[in-house]
Amino acid sequence: MSSTVTETDLKQEEIDLSNQEPYKQPEPSRRQAIQKKAYALFLRYWFLLGLAIVIGLAWAFPQVGKANGDIQAQYTVKWGAVIIIFLLSGLGLEVSVMLKTILRWRLHVVVQFINFILLPFLMYGIVRFFITVHADLDMTVYKGWMIALSTSTTVSSNAIMTRNANGNDGAALFNAALGNVLGIFVSPALMTAFQNDPIVFEPGTDRGNPDYLSVLKTLGSTVLAPLVLGQLIRYLFPVRVKYLAAKFKFPIINSLALLCLVWSVFCDGVASDAFTKMTAVDIVAIIFVDIFMYLFGCAACLFVARLPWPLKEEPQWVTRWRFSKKDSVAIMYCGATKTVSMGIPLINVLYSSSSYGVVGVLSLPLLMYHICQLFIGNFQVPLLKRWIEADEEDSCSEATQDVIPLSTIRKRGN
Repeated sequence: MSSTVTETDLKQEEIDLSNQEPYKQPEPSRRQAIQKKAYALFLRYWFLLGLAIVIGLAWAFPQVGKANGDIQAQYTVKWGAVIIIFLLSGLGLEVSVMLKTILRWRLHVVVQFINFILLPFLMYGIVRFFITVHADLDMTVYKGWMIALSTSTTVSSNAIMTRNANGNDGAALFNAALGNVLGIFVSPALMTAFQNDPIVFEPGTDRGNPDYLSVLKTLGSTVLAPLVLGQLIRYLFPVRVKYLAAKFKFPIINSLALLCLVWSVFCDGVASDAFTKMTAVDIVAIIFVDIFMYLFGCAACLFVARLPWPLKEEPQWVTRWRFSKKDSVAIMYCGATKTVSMGIPLINVLYSSSSYGVVGVLSLPLLMYHICQLFIGNFQVPLLKRWIEADEEDSCSEATQDVIPLSTIRKRGN
């Protein structure tokens, strides 16, 4: 019998294969779907989970991370963590992007004006209102609010959220760096000005030390010097730095250092029983006012950046002033956010002669503000992304309508 495969056999085999149902990937089980969803939520909100963990650890073991404690946190954390944060921030800032965006002075003025002028003085007005109506709040809360709103914009989270929303991340990075450099000088000046009001900062209570030499020395060595050094290394070895940043996940290391800083501050507060002095009314007031200030800052930034005009025919200066949606997202995140990484060192320097418990309570409004801006900012990202994409789709459709069909051109030619 011949073993040769005939053409008829091959055709029959092809018919049999074609009649077979295609292979289907098995549907994931309910457990796998839940695990996948949980992992996605963890990747998005792991920093918020980390905040809860470090606060819990500080509450359980305050002696470890407090100043003059087991690990001498006043040096290892409050200096080491801040230096790491700003060194990595300098390494992560693209030098060429900084050079291109540095000339966009209008955008920078809007961001820094809202961040350093509008929000601090609005907070000052709110504090004076609470004092006038005799609100049942601790005076330390008022001081903490003034310090929190006098700090500069954050470095990492606003740039990350701007990038995730398809905004102008170059403008966000530059204003984050600019704001933190200006913050070394502006934030202590604002605090000194506010402390001259005896109604908010009552005589005989803890007041910040307006020793500018000490402030500039400490913040310059922990903030400015690492930032400049990071930029210099990035300029000299750009390819190597990008490789190391991707390999070792610089943004994650930056966030972990920030968590260490938060942990140490809470350890100080718990170890000195400072938080037990805070009432439930104080905590609720801090949360609600922080949320209001962040949302107001976002609304103010978008209003100024997009500048609505009620009439159909708008003046030419309004059209020229209005920023793009990508720029507006960068303005919003940079103008409304506040930094813990510079705010806590500022509190430590200004109140170095006070007890660590006072420093812990003063840090609470800033810590809560940071948590609120991270939580709300992450929910704003998809909304802003759709807002930008809708504008891009409109631009594409308009460009498509302007194109003359090829068939029309042929008919005209005939």
